[in-house]
Amino acid sequence: MAGKEDKCCIEVMGEMTMERSAAFSMLYYPLIGKDAAVLYHTLMAIATRSRKIKNHLLIEKISGLSAALIEKNRHVLEQFLLLKTYYKAEENRFVYQLFVPKNGNEFLRHEVFGRLYMKKMGKQVYEFNKLCFALNVEDKSEYLEITAPFENLLDDEWKEKEEEAFRKSRPKEEGLYQSEFALRFNYDRFLQGLSTSVFPQMARNEKNLRCIGELATIHGIDEMSMRKLVSQSMNLKDNTLNLEVLKRKARSFQGEWKQEEKDIYKLPPVRFLQNLQRGIAVSNTDKKLIESLLHDFQMQPDVVNVLIEYVLEKTNQKLTKSYVEKIAGEWVRLQIDTSQKAFEHIANDKQKKVDKVSSKKLPEWYHNQDLVQSNDVKVDEEELGRLMKQLGGE
Repeated sequence: MAGKEDKCCIEVMGEMTMERSAAFSMLYYPLIGKDAAVLYHTLMAIATRSRKIKNHLLIEKISGLSAALIEKNRHVLEQFLLLKTYYKAEENRFVYQLFVPKNGNEFLRHEVFGRLYMKKMGKQVYEFNKLCFALNVEDKSEYLEITAPFENLLDDEWKEKEEEAFRKSRPKEEGLYQSEFALRFNYDRFLQGLSTSVFPQMARNEKNLRCIGELATIHGIDEMSMRKLVSQSMNLKDNTLNLEVLKRKARSFQGEWKQEEKDIYKLPPVRFLQNLQRGIAVSNTDKKLIESLLHDFQMQPDVVNVLIEYVLEKTNQKLTKSYVEKIAGEWVRLQIDTSQKAFEHIANDKQKKVDKVSSKKLPEWYHNQDLVQSNDVKVDEEELGRLMKQLGGE
């Protein structure tokens, strides 16, 4: 728990617009509660001032929250992807990275947040907010588009060396990706010899390349196969990559996977689950659940694999979404970000259950068996034989 004198600084990722502010008040607030909202507004207000803070004293004073409440509600903001917290032990210093809320449409479409909102607020309120945050655009279904097609102005002059220099020099898109799980994708192999007529230079931006690597890592798609999927997902009219089409094609991909890793937990999560199913293809529902664990819960692929195996063992091979998300949320709060930490947590959990069973109170006689006296009775075998003959009528 951070104390008043512990050092800290606050960074804001993105720009708070009126649209996002409305989404925070109408959508986030009912789920996160008053204290978490107060903490978020306090951090945002302090971060956007020219005078920077050095410790937590001002945060406590302005928010009116105790250190314990700040700690509790910090975790709430982290769960809703509004905050990331970093700590440097040798300097006793915290860095709070504050993210702007999702816009209304994005929040309501979110796999987890949308469901939570409908569950808490009811279908009527959910439908009302859908209308409130719907994009105000005219229906163009009866119109004929006469826009001049986009022409790639770089094709004739842009060289590979210039592209490499541009990619190294261009500003990073801060806050573009809140999920930064490790990718297992060879971009050099993917791009080498890939024609710009198939995948134009303008489409090779950071967002598209990251999405390509994520899908390959999740679904176990090799570089050559991904080339084919990308080419099938290109919008030739304006030379843009349709990411939604690419996602659907990635989920439908049934190509073989050459396993090079000896550690099965290093497998792409979809391939790992397919392996547990003895080669049977993974359903789209389970694929979307795996994607959610990586994107929405920001889990690493190897941790997702351990989680899948753990849940299947506990639930008689059922992969129930609500239960998976319950365990995932617990692991995220416990900062389980490696397979090793996941295995240790499972082992500790099992040991606690064993200790709990063994600690149950046993009967008093069990602990005092040495006090129980056994009576050694000598048997007169001749007398016993005589009695048996009498009873037998002999």
